[in-house]
Formats: sequence, structure tokens, C-alpha cells
Amino acid sequence: MTLWSTRENRNELLLACLRIMMGAIFLAVWSDNLIKGFYSPNGWADFVQHYADTTKVGVYATILNDYLIPNSWLFAYGQFAIEFVVFGLFLVFGVFTPVAGLLAAGFQLNLLIATSGTGEWPGTYIIMFVLLVAIALGQSGRTLGVDARFAKRDPHPRLPVY
Repeated sequence: MTLWSTRENRNELLLACLRIMMGAIFLAVWSDNLIKGFYSPNGWADFVQHYADTTKVGVYATILNDYLIPNSWLFAYGQFAIEFVVFGLFLVFGVFTPVAGLLAAGFQLNLLIATSGTGEWPGTYIIMFVLLVAIALGQSGRTLGVDARFAKRDPHPRLPVY
């Protein structure tokens, strides 16, 4: 059977295409942030300070100011790696897609809160959140992804990580 032969197969293929597109978006943003210097401790701290100063969620600003910004060396390098590997490469190649998709969806919620006072349109983060949840729960890595190989060995893992 081909990927386009039934409605179910078309749905799986289209969800896999959305997964690849979302991964490519993360890689493009990662590349842009790298060029801008946002993954260095000082660059990350300056960038996040803007969110701490403008968010309408007081507890979020407190967490940023008291915990994340003072430890910017850890969070800058952590975000550098996670955005590139987990959100970018894992989604593009369909590796541990449910985990990568849910983590990326959580990151979009974080950005929604962070930008709550900046005047930025929140719809972008809401749309990306919904797409990433669908990608994760739909196990889209099992179509055109490495997760398909894992599923051949064990189609029903104890934890749904692929």
C-alpha cells in the first residue's frame, strides 16, 4: 500500500509533513538566534530580561529574574542544545516524536507567557502549541520517521515515547 492510497494513510502522511515543517521552523529560528548571539550566557540573559520586564505574569517574571537569568550560562547552553536536537532534529527525523512534540509544545506555552506583555500576537504560539500536541499524540514519527523502526521492534512500548 502506498502512503496516499487511503484516507488514514493520507492523514498520517500529512501529519508527518507537519512534523517535518515544525522541526524545520525550530531549526530556522535556532540558526537565527545563533547568529544573533542569543545562546551565549550574556546574550541569553539580555534577551530573557526583556521578557522578565514585559510579561504580565508576575510569578513568571520572578522566576526569570531570580533563577533563570542568574544562571544564564546553564540555560543558554541548555536551550541551544534542546532547540537544535530535540525540537529541530528529532522532529525533522521523527525520533521520539511524542516526547519531542510535547516538550516543544511546552516551550510554546512558555513563549506565550513570556510574550504576554509585549503586544505580540499570541496566536502564533497557540497554533504552534496545538500542532505540536497533535504531532506528539498522533505519533507522527511512525510515518517517514525513525520512530517507524522502533515501532517495528516493539509496536506498543510501555511508555509511548515513539
